[in-house]
Amino acid sequence: MFSKEPLIADLAQLETMSQRISGRSNPARQFAQWNGISLAHCHHSPCEFQEHQWTQHLIGIGEAGSPATVEHRLGGTFHQHSYHSHEIMVIPAHVSYWAVWQEPHEFLLLGVAPSFLEKIARESTKATQIELLPQLILVDPLIQQILLSLHADMIVEHPTGQLFGDSLAIALAARLLQNHTVWKAQYSSQGGLPTYLRDRALDFIESHLSQSFTLDQVADTLGMSVFYFCRQFKQSMGITPHQYVTKRRIERAKELLWHSKLPITEIALHVGFATPSAFSQVFRRSTGTTPKAFRQQR
Repeated sequence: MFSKEPLIADLAQLETMSQRISGRSNPARQFAQWNGISLAHCHHSPCEFQEHQWTQHLIGIGEAGSPATVEHRLGGTFHQHSYHSHEIMVIPAHVSYWAVWQEPHEFLLLGVAPSFLEKIARESTKATQIELLPQLILVDPLIQQILLSLHADMIVEHPTGQLFGDSLAIALAARLLQNHTVWKAQYSSQGGLPTYLRDRALDFIESHLSQSFTLDQVADTLGMSVFYFCRQFKQSMGITPHQYVTKRRIERAKELLWHSKLPITEIALHVGFATPSAFSQVFRRSTGTTPKAFRQQR
């Protein structure tokens, strides 16, 4: 028998929610938040989920391995399916969901705040109301890659700070609005940032390389929405703001490694990395060598 009043679930309170929904405590193995989105790496045993509704738009994808068989109902649609790792489920906020999962399952749950999606919709298309489509089986390689990239960033504890996740959150919102809402967004092509705005953005980034800052802060400095700033910055520079910031931080680190005697731990902080290990990881990925080995080449 289904509950007449579905439980209200919040991804940020997953352990408490899982106890109420399934009768079992299933804390997230990992959890992270960025601007407007949150991600949980989860595992659950075979169980029944009582009918419930999420406060966020929820996107779920299973990890590679054996298919997971489920009987479930989303809104008024009942379905039985064996999920593979490339198949995605989209549960809009405040839409009822009930399920019986028949095997243990390892999966990622991404929560998108409705207010964040609405903000990007207003900035990008001037839309004031959006309706995300509920989808029990979705194959979208871009959304899959965004989820996996966020998970990878979470595993290594955000070596480049919040900028990477914030950039992916905007890309995800744009993809959802363009392909997975009742009214599909159409984005007009832009000519890039005017020279004076581009230079102002680059000056802001250059003066804040040693600090943690957000895309919203850069966009606010230019008097632009964050969506159009990211879009036009890439058209002007050929790379995303996050990629540009990482590039400049590595370039400055090279200068300091080559021309100063500062310890590598100090250089890491000086160029905006939270920890020396995060700095070493990104430096090696960018240059093919470690900071220590690079310095020894002098």
